This record gives sequence, C-alpha cells and structure tokens, in this order.
Amino acid sequence: MISLTYQHEHPLQAYEFDDTLERWTVTARIDGNILAEDMAARGDADQETLDAIEDVPVGRMSFLRVRMFGPDNPFYAMDSYTGDVSRIGERVLDVARGEFARDFEEALAHPVGDLLVMDRVILEPAWRGFGLGPVLAGAAIRRLSPDCTAVLCEPGSADGRTMTEEQHRETAAKLARVWSTVGFEPFQHGVHFLDCHLQRPLDLLAERQQEFTALCRSWSAQHGPR
Repeated sequence: MISLTYQHEHPLQAYEFDDTLERWTVTARIDGNILAEDMAARGDADQETLDAIEDVPVGRMSFLRVRMFGPDNPFYAMDSYTGDVSRIGERVLDVARGEFARDFEEALAHPVGDLLVMDRVILEPAWRGFGLGPVLAGAAIRRLSPDCTAVLCEPGSADGRTMTEEQHRETAAKLARVWSTVGFEPFQHGVHFLDCHLQRPLDLLAERQQEFTALCRSWSAQHGPR
C-alpha cells in the first residue's frame, strides 16, 4: 500500500550548476483512498468515517544527482549544496581535476557514469523499527540511479536531534549496518558507496522487500478481521 512520489523542481531561468546538480525529493505515503476502500470492503466504518480518511505519511528522502560530464567541476557543484554533500565530494573526487579520485575509481567495477548522493532518509516515528528504511531507499535508488556508477552516503542522524559525539558515532555505525543490507560498503572517512554496476545490491533489495512483505502479512494475519 505504500507508494513513492518523486519530485524534481527547478526554476525556469538558468541557475548555478543547473546542468550538473539534479535535486530529487521522494515522499513515501499510504494513499487515503486505498485505506478507505479497504475499510469499506471489510465493513469497518460508516461513510462519514471513510470520507474523513487522509493520506498517511510514512517518510521522506532527498537525493542529489551529480553529472560527471557536465560543464562544471562536479566538486564545486557539490560544495555549493551542503557541508555534508561537500564532504562526500572531497572523499570521492579529485577536487582539482573534477574527476573521480584514483582510489575511488579503483573501488568501482566500472567507473563511468554519474553519481547519486543519498542525502537524507527520514521515517515518521511510527514507521521506525520495521526495516522499512532500506526498502524505501533501495526502491528509490533503483528508480533514480540509471546511468550512475555509484550511490554515495554518509550515515548519520538526519532528523535534527541533538547528540553527543559518542551518540553520533554509535548512530553512524548503526546506520552503516542498516545501509549495508541494500549493498552500501564503507569507503573512506565515513563515506559509503553502492556500486550500481553490481548485481548484489539488486539481490539484497529483493531480499529486504520479501522480508517486509512477510512482516506485513504476519501483521495482517494477527490484526485482520476475525
């Protein structure tokens, strides 16, 4: 029942790095109409209740596509976005040449193509703890990564909570383990990458989707109509 909506918005006029950076926002939600239809089919609610049902927000994600063969130095484009994205760029790019750094290039199966940065993945509190983050992120990556050579991220808290340094380290380590379940591997200094030219990430995503589907079926069996 969860669906993903992709939004790419840009001004009509030319803007800085418009041929190098492509910003995407992805929202995950449950359609209120589908919920209403399901409740109506089970006879759980009257019409007034059905009419009042709204969409249920599940989470939101932000991605940044970096075009490696555009008119701009890709690092300068990444540096203009946020400090987090800039740090990722410093690790994987040769800043002066605007090309892949040699050690990053050597880590890739086929180092030709754009980069996709997974900037933020935030689930609504009620949806945390069910393994949904990797499923949503993996599905969005599959949709947004054609012609990319790698997806990059720097695991860490994205919901603005105040943390100590130790809490930041613990959170980063926990999230690194989470993202490894859809194919992300550690690279350098906290940056992780998913190689788009490998079959393994697709296989791992399929496994996570099967696990989540099984969880949903189990929940339905326990909470469905008696």
